[in-house]
Amino acid sequence: MSQTPPACKNPSLFERLQTYVVSTPANAECLDRAPFGVPIDHIVDPLRVEAGAFLDRLQRLDVVTFGPEGLPMDKWVAFDCAQLPGFTYGFCLPAAALEPRERAAFQLADDAEGIVPVSTYIAIPMFEDGTWFGHNLASLNRAFPWRGLHHLASITKAMALRAFGCTRFIGATQWLSSALHIHTRFGPLCLDTAYTPAHTKPETLTYSFAVTEDSLRAAMGDPAVKLERPAADLELDAEDIAGMKALQRDIEAGTAYMLVDRPRTVQGRIVHPIARIG
Repeated sequence: MSQTPPACKNPSLFERLQTYVVSTPANAECLDRAPFGVPIDHIVDPLRVEAGAFLDRLQRLDVVTFGPEGLPMDKWVAFDCAQLPGFTYGFCLPAAALEPRERAAFQLADDAEGIVPVSTYIAIPMFEDGTWFGHNLASLNRAFPWRGLHHLASITKAMALRAFGCTRFIGATQWLSSALHIHTRFGPLCLDTAYTPAHTKPETLTYSFAVTEDSLRAAMGDPAVKLERPAADLELDAEDIAGMKALQRDIEAGTAYMLVDRPRTVQGRIVHPIARIG
């Protein structure tokens, strides 16, 4: 990419990588084709047979990132729930630019062509105008440490939300998830649930935040942006199910809570700073 990258923690990503979106032609008309001035290099149409190789590589990205114990997604789930109704955004490299060990991780032949994803963000539009639900975030930062892909996940999510035209974001993850430190870079997160039996993993929180210029730039690491964060009233141990249930009872009774910052480790335990709002 030759354009000036947005201010962020790792501007070299924009020089070394390309960008892609998976989108139907009709949905692509709604995209911001140059979020933060960065043009989208590739638009992959999931309705075309030729997209198959890249979509297989997207599925493989989950295994390379999280391992077999991650959150494997059947291809029909990605197609039905993300590629048709919404978008997938990420960074990629030409297959020819991959090292042998990287090709092996993706199970690519030596003569493989096309692009290979190094990050992905999937979001699904909700009924409320401008509101999107975050479905999956992955990057090869930890899997390929020699690539210097630090901050790729948070930059990918911020770029995606701008490209999708998101004004309000909703997400769901587990209190023990290492991704929470990424999500809190966007600012304080309103808690819609603290304990969620509707989910396969009840120790799940549902959160939301208003998507603003500052929230996106802060998440990317723009040093000129400083977000206000309320002081915490309590800390929740990430394994304290009774505490999660107590927060959930309060939320259902009308008390508003906010996860105000990233988790920290106290005596080997992960704890989350939470503020009572109003």
